[in-house]
Amino acid sequence: MNRQLIGDTIRLLQAELSPIAGIQLSLSPGEGEDLLSVMEGFNLEYSRKLHLMGIYIILSEAARYHMECTANHPGLIRNVLDGDYLYSFYLQFAIKYRELDLVVHLAPFIKQQQIRRSNGDYAELNLTAQIGQFLNAESKNTANRKKC
Repeated sequence: MNRQLIGDTIRLLQAELSPIAGIQLSLSPGEGEDLLSVMEGFNLEYSRKLHLMGIYIILSEAARYHMECTANHPGLIRNVLDGDYLYSFYLQFAIKYRELDLVVHLAPFIKQQQIRRSNGDYAELNLTAQIGQFLNAESKNTANRKKC
């Protein structure tokens, strides 16, 4: 199922990306496995897992493009534009699939990461942990509402 979920997610994202952008999404072997493990701890529908994995892939790719933005990089302008496009696409995708609470949760994390990169710190922050924290908080809120 893990390979199917990742494959389905990439197909969904590629279908929704603007063909004019010319961005091909990929996931290296093993990437996304941590998020799959985190999602298994929650009772999530397949479609929700697909959307969360989509957000993970978009943000990972956007960060990858921006991390390649060095002064002497021959594709500097293209990497900046592609990374910026993917951040915009992330918002569009999240809104379409009603993941606004996740966007609110991730906003400070993403901004912190962007500020660190602009200061030359390219250490990758743990996106999987952030999504896991969000799912934990969401699960607790759902459980509390059911008690009332």
